[in-house]
Amino acid sequence: MKIRNLLVSLLALVCVGAYAQEGGVKGKVVSRDGRAALSNVKVIVEPLGVSVMTDDEGHFDIGQLPEGDYRLQFEAPEFENLDIMVRVGETVKEMHSVVMIPDVQAVIDDSVFAEFDSDTATDMQALPSSLSASRDVFNNIASYRFSEMRFNVRGYDSQYSNIYLNGIRFNDAMTGYGPWSLWSGLNDATRNQESTTGLKSSGFGIDGIGGTTNVNARASQMRQGFRASVVNANTMYRFRAMVSYGSGLLDNGWSYALSFSTRQGGNGYVDGIYYNAYGYFGSVEKRFGDDRHSLALTVMGAPTERGAQQASTQEAYDLLGNNYYNPNVGRQNGKLRNTRVRTYHEPIVMLNYGFDISSRTKLLAAASFRFGKNGYSALTWTDGPDPRPDYYRYLPSYYENRIYQTADGNFDPVGAGTYNDLALQTKKEWMTDPDKSMIDFDKMFQRNYLRNQAGEGGIYMIEERHTDQRDFNFMANISHTFKNQSVLRGGLSARINRTEYYDQVKDLLGADYWLDVDKFALRDNGNVDPAIYQNDLLYYMKHGDARHVKEGDKFGYDYYANVRQGQVWAQYSGTFGGFSMSLGGEVGYTSMWREGLWMKGLFADNSLGDSEKLEYLTYKLKGEFSYRFSGAHAVSANVAYLVNPPQFRDAFVSARTRNTTTPGLDTEKVFGADLTYSVYLPWITARVSGYYTTISDQSKVISFYDDTQSSFTNFAMSGIDKRYYGLEVGVQVPIWGGISFNGALSLGDYRYTSNADFTQTRDNSEEVLRGDKVLWKDLRVESTPQTALNLGLGYRGPNNWFISLDWNYYDNIYLSMNPARRTSSAYATVLRPSASNQLPGPVKAEALYALRDQEKFDSANTLSMSIGKTWYIRRSYQLGFSLEVKNILNNQNIRTGGYEQMRLSRRTYVNADNASIQYYSPFDSKYFYLLGTTYYLNVYFRF
Repeated sequence: MKIRNLLVSLLALVCVGAYAQEGGVKGKVVSRDGRAALSNVKVIVEPLGVSVMTDDEGHFDIGQLPEGDYRLQFEAPEFENLDIMVRVGETVKEMHSVVMIPDVQAVIDDSVFAEFDSDTATDMQALPSSLSASRDVFNNIASYRFSEMRFNVRGYDSQYSNIYLNGIRFNDAMTGYGPWSLWSGLNDATRNQESTTGLKSSGFGIDGIGGTTNVNARASQMRQGFRASVVNANTMYRFRAMVSYGSGLLDNGWSYALSFSTRQGGNGYVDGIYYNAYGYFGSVEKRFGDDRHSLALTVMGAPTERGAQQASTQEAYDLLGNNYYNPNVGRQNGKLRNTRVRTYHEPIVMLNYGFDISSRTKLLAAASFRFGKNGYSALTWTDGPDPRPDYYRYLPSYYENRIYQTADGNFDPVGAGTYNDLALQTKKEWMTDPDKSMIDFDKMFQRNYLRNQAGEGGIYMIEERHTDQRDFNFMANISHTFKNQSVLRGGLSARINRTEYYDQVKDLLGADYWLDVDKFALRDNGNVDPAIYQNDLLYYMKHGDARHVKEGDKFGYDYYANVRQGQVWAQYSGTFGGFSMSLGGEVGYTSMWREGLWMKGLFADNSLGDSEKLEYLTYKLKGEFSYRFSGAHAVSANVAYLVNPPQFRDAFVSARTRNTTTPGLDTEKVFGADLTYSVYLPWITARVSGYYTTISDQSKVISFYDDTQSSFTNFAMSGIDKRYYGLEVGVQVPIWGGISFNGALSLGDYRYTSNADFTQTRDNSEEVLRGDKVLWKDLRVESTPQTALNLGLGYRGPNNWFISLDWNYYDNIYLSMNPARRTSSAYATVLRPSASNQLPGPVKAEALYALRDQEKFDSANTLSMSIGKTWYIRRSYQLGFSLEVKNILNNQNIRTGGYEQMRLSRRTYVNADNASIQYYSPFDSKYFYLLGTTYYLNVYFRF
């Protein structure tokens, strides 16, 4: 008996010892209200990066953790992020109930992320980098609070932030920019997001330098229950309604989710701005095979019609006393009509598969298909005066600039009186006649009617420029966690994209037809061979006449942009005591080419069929390192070197017309490094980061009318180099009794570091007009505040009340530049206006300054507030509201962006010998302004 008891005791000790080797932590996650169990809460163990999801009853269990201090992060849609410090010993630590607080502020007005439209090639650079309310203490403020000023985190364009949908990278294949409009308005379905900051990778690839966001839009990821909400606002739309339902995981392993929304109405400040938009989302998911397999089908889309705003000059704004004047708008049959309307519907169909090969090895695979139409309308005309009301010849300054300055400093007395009278008359008309500042639809219809009588094609019409994509993506990732909790990840991805670019007749404005010819080629070659100015030469050769196109017909140009991409990547992550590291690399291949669908008369041998295939072998290398001094203090450093393919939009001199590639086109090289210190204490959460980035060998193509050449031209740049460095600080401090302080600071210096090469060619010939350098070394990168500061106070009271007040400050914002102005050839128009005459020193200095000076906006500050509350009814129903008011001080003089016009106007100086000297001066710049006081009221109900 004694021997048996001894053996039992020894066996028990062995079992205890075996259990002691598998320390861990487990518990149950519940909501503060009603103590309801929360499923699908992501629990992350930092710094290991190990994560699990809570089950249907809110339980989680993480085993095999080495002894030490850890920070547990709890993340769930519509709940505040929660961090808890734990010490793991030789046994499993039981946490019992982990309480999460509902986040009643989790309602984002996605209208602030709508595209901003302008005539420049840099307009898309103003798009915000992120739509996610990031869990990061800095990005949580910067990606939303600073968006009112078109703020880009670290100054990067949105192409450097990787956006994933269910694990597939969805950045646009043609431009690289963020794809937020594809699911705009589907806030409930896309609310569950995982974000990383800066150089940190996502786990779906090696990624870039601008952080990542993965949108989890599958049935199992959508919050269980029914939700309905109604919004009233005065920003981009007036009304939004949304209903959503998520089944949660059912006993039979199925889950499904549905969401529908609509946004309607106009803008409270800008004429012609409106939304007629809908959104739909449906997903079904099945878990099978002992829950080791999952298969999900997701369908979503956001059919949208949206009126766009066009920037205008300060002269036009001042004449009307309104910084929100929209020159796109006129009256047709007594109703306002916007000629610039973006219309798109690009549905996404996606299939996701997951397989838990073992408890340590997981496989994920996904395939998606995007299709549909995307059009952007605009006025076009031929053989008639420019119909735009703010065209420079219709403004008082046009006449004022024609008053010649003479050598004695006075003005030409002969023409001064006449031009001065015309300037005063035009100014009076603008200030007293509302129709003067609007598009005259009646006049356009009348002119087209006269052309009908003569049996000729119309003068004016509204075109719609299309970029219709067929985008197929596939990815497969596998990860394995070793016994020491290190992780090896790897995967592959492939993309096949074919985008059709074409112009389409949207509205003939009363004309019988439109003659499909190249108006610039007709002007320059009208007396030669008619075949030269045909947009569709094969049609002309068959029928003996140019195409007579009607509404719905294609015209002007039609071609495919083809992109094929593939990547293979691997990444190893491990933790050794307080030290963590991750090393990864990627090898990629990109092939792109243009496929012309029409033979253009000017380029009969270089427009129809396939262009040269541009092929690029690319790679990425990235290292991520961190050291945690304790559970509360950590430092991390990341470094990356990336070789990226050029974007298709910049690969061809004039993709509309021919197959000629951009001179000097090359892969883009990116080097990035950052250093971060983070602290997580009960009385403060903070992050301080410094970063340094260089981007070299970028390319860009801009097409515009060059007054010095009297021709429409293509300005192709290569060898564009930039440098970014700066500091980010984010902090949250609980003060007392539910009151907390939050703050964010971004200090950056973003500059061009080289004088880029350029080649300028005529659009209607292969003639190279000139080639030289763009002289913008040391000038600032445009279109984003390089200094941004947020200071805020928040209060969360009992019974789910919250209120917050935020003050933002912005500085070092620079206008988007016209590179053609900053060239030796442009300066020569001032330095050497003619062979025999010279401008005097003061006039020459003023003219040179106007060409090369970089405009900096005034600093600005704004004040905003939010308030909201949630009521719980019988612990099963929730009724709540949130109200946000921005720009409380109603400052309507804050410039948020704009661009220098590409054109130059001719000026005249009369010297002492009474000789007229011609030189060029830039057109006035165009600007966008921050809206005055705006509000966004959301009322929601869910159960």
